[in-house]
Amino acid sequence: MTGQSPDNRSAGSSIRLPYRLRYVVEQWRIRSALRGLSGTFPVSAGMPSKANTEVHLLLCKRDLQVGLLAIKSLLRHADGELAIAVTDDGTLSRQDREWVRTHVRGVHWWQRREADVVDRLTDRPQLAALYQSDYAPSAKLLHPMLLARCGRVIVMDPDTAFFAPPDRLLAWARGGGDCAWYLHDHQDEREAVPAMVEQAFDKLQCAVTTNGTEWSVRHRLFNSGLLAFRPSNLSLELAERYLSWREGIPAEYRQGKAAIWFGDWTPEQTCYHVMLALSRGGAKPLGDHYHLGGAEGHTFNHFLRHYLVQRPVLKRLRTLVTNL
Repeated sequence: MTGQSPDNRSAGSSIRLPYRLRYVVEQWRIRSALRGLSGTFPVSAGMPSKANTEVHLLLCKRDLQVGLLAIKSLLRHADGELAIAVTDDGTLSRQDREWVRTHVRGVHWWQRREADVVDRLTDRPQLAALYQSDYAPSAKLLHPMLLARCGRVIVMDPDTAFFAPPDRLLAWARGGGDCAWYLHDHQDEREAVPAMVEQAFDKLQCAVTTNGTEWSVRHRLFNSGLLAFRPSNLSLELAERYLSWREGIPAEYRQGKAAIWFGDWTPEQTCYHVMLALSRGGAKPLGDHYHLGGAEGHTFNHFLRHYLVQRPVLKRLRTLVTNL
């Protein structure tokens, strides 16, 4: 799920600000909290020929600093073990990429659109159109599936951080087990998921499932901010079917709360939802220690913009930078 700030108040303030001014203020607060990041020690990405797992991250200019912190907060527990591949969404400068390279030795860069990906989508028109569109998260979906240099992949968003050793994730990354793992919100789904969405998922499962495969993702509040899977166990054909199914859904599925699942800003996430739900080996939730939002006491947080800019979260990130 992707969180949105409920209004245009600046974090920690009751004063309403115009959007552009609020954005400038929030970016200044994030940079201020992470200003010590440039002085932290470099970490090393693993060599793909030796690593079991490659971490993929889609990075934009806005999330440059926090995205680097996300990578370093993971690699401090697995320095040199995990290959790292970052996709530039097209907004980064050469200096931005060089800055990341100085901190993550051996990082590999992908462009927003890679010719090899385009060539491999000739028989998947829905995915090809999504990739060629302005929808940048399509690279987060397709690069790990088609360009991964290791047999296992971790996909993470830049607005995330690891505050403790992610033992479950690292055990899997080192070769433990064959199932996929996913993040989910911990809200009460009986209250948070509209009946219309449940009905839509019933129809979706019928449309994409073949051969009686069990739907293994039990959470409707699935989140693609942290995923772990073997690309060979997932099928892009299921993503293609989902996108085709989505073309014919009623207009109300793309609006309001239902748009969290079926709107124009979440096709990447729901494609992953479908592919993991029907993956070979099944999929399991990462559990309570991997959390969506800003609450303390968790191994991992996917903050989302709303929580990222709050004072308590920025204070924790400042402390994390100090610990690096």
